[in-house]
Amino acid sequence: MEYKYEVRGLMDEIGILDEHRSNILGSIWAKGERQTVSDAKEYLEGKLSEGIITEDQLSRLCAVIDDYTIRR
Repeated sequence: MEYKYEVRGLMDEIGILDEHRSNILGSIWAKGERQTVSDAKEYLEGKLSEGIITEDQLSRLCAVIDDYTIRR
């Protein structure tokens, strides 16, 4: 749950449009948890290519993903 609060706050801080926030949050959470961290980052790169997020927003979101990644 801490992750979701942090990402929501970050999205507000970096200016991701409200209409995309829920979709992005849910998708990176699900992909990171059920698939791989690389899949979550690929999803974000797709949003970058669609023009939904910027390079800076991408790097900030990926940094949070990396912070919460548990390596085994």
